[in-house]
Amino acid sequence: MKFLLSFVIVFIAATSFAGEQIRKVQNPIEVKDESSFIKAGNVPKEIEGLQWNRWTSKNFVVLALNDNYAKYLNDHLELVKTWTLARWGLFDVDFSVPCKFICVDDPVLFEKLFKLKKTKVEVRRDEQGRIKETVIFLLADNSPSHSVPTPLTEVTLAEFGQKYNANFGHWTYRGMSLLNGPLDKIRQQISGMKTSVNADAPIYFSKGLLEMTKEKYAVLPEDQKESFDSAAVIFCLMIRKEFGQEKFHHMMQDAITEPENGLKRWSGFESYDDFDKTFKRYLIDLSREVAEKKTPDRYLQIYEPGND
Repeated sequence: MKFLLSFVIVFIAATSFAGEQIRKVQNPIEVKDESSFIKAGNVPKEIEGLQWNRWTSKNFVVLALNDNYAKYLNDHLELVKTWTLARWGLFDVDFSVPCKFICVDDPVLFEKLFKLKKTKVEVRRDEQGRIKETVIFLLADNSPSHSVPTPLTEVTLAEFGQKYNANFGHWTYRGMSLLNGPLDKIRQQISGMKTSVNADAPIYFSKGLLEMTKEKYAVLPEDQKESFDSAAVIFCLMIRKEFGQEKFHHMMQDAITEPENGLKRWSGFESYDDFDKTFKRYLIDLSREVAEKKTPDRYLQIYEPGND
């Protein structure tokens, strides 16, 4: 597959990639369409008379109430899209449909508008499984560099998979997206596993990770989602750092059709159970060392090919 080839991306000059200047819009149609609260004829008093910052580019339609947030996204979002894939050795892709970012920095207003307490990504598909719409409801109560890369990665991976006719396991979406996030969050995800290990709590190992689907994940209780996410982060980190980029790509490719055989083929272990003996030891050691602040930042981050 083409996406298994390594490449180096050269970033050129810091000019805006926006297709138009940011402009002010009252009651944008995108917000009306996505807010059941507004559809019911209710306009929160908090947004009465407010103007949204709206801009479009080749791959995005962005709306934000915060001027500074809008400007940052306008200046950087196309580059961030490229970065989410490049650091994993994957080709950049143009989106099949523009990704809608709806950014609200007030948690109370965010919940009122969308009945959400945290950022949510929706990749909507038609009956043939093709992407027909993507929406990122972004709780923009932190810096863009802290809040944007993780949800955006879910969209870029979905578009990448469609471009190259590849289905990826849910572990890739969760693990890779979170490893594209801020370092403090990565440390929190990994060190939290130390508590689970000490409490002998249930942990997702290779079979549970590789055979998890988006549908099964969606109905898990929040604590089990958190447990899965942490294990997926550690699993992705182990495969990428200890087995290398090429084998990581092969694992992505085989994850849906033959997860256990793919694991055996590319890791050299004989079965899920055989692999888990090493994975459990890696998980225990890494979570302990991260909790004790003994693991260098560089090990916990993914770098573009040639820079690892």
